[in-house]
Parts: sequence; C-alpha cells; structure tokens
Amino acid sequence: MNLQDVYKKLVEDIHYLFISATETMKFDRTFQAKVIGPASKGKYIISYKNRTLTARSGRSLQANDIVWVCAPCNDWNSLFIRVTEPQESS
Repeated sequence: MNLQDVYKKLVEDIHYLFISATETMKFDRTFQAKVIGPASKGKYIISYKNRTLTARSGRSLQANDIVWVCAPCNDWNSLFIRVTEPQESS
C-alpha cells in the first residue's frame, strides 16, 4: 500500500465517522419537502427523499406545496413546518 492509498483510506474513515456522528447529534435539521396532503387537523403528510413523513403546521397547506420542515434536536417524530414558498407558475 502506497502513501496515496493510506491518505485515501484515512479520508474515507474520517468521512464515515463524521456522517455517523451527525446522524445522532442533537441539533435542529431543516430541509425542504413537498406536501402530499392532509393527515389530520393541523398535520400534513410530506415527502422527503422518497419517504413519507407527518409534520404539523399552523398554516393551511395544499398538495404539492414546497415547504421548509424542521426536525428539532434531530427528533424526526416532532417535525413541524416552518415556511412555505409559493409555487412557480410555468
């Protein structure tokens, strides 16, 4: 194994450790998602990375709205919708 292979392996290991650590750290995650439809009063089904999740919102939303969603302290069971953006018309 030459020195370049050692550096490449080191970078891969550091990257793996970083990704693993960020998945369990307690910080807010914010991401964009698409509203699929209502789930119940004040809750909506959203689509994010080919997954369906439920998030709460104080606003009235429509299917296909693009929204910003927050997972407080990395708690994916407490998702809430922060901001909506208007759809662009084509």
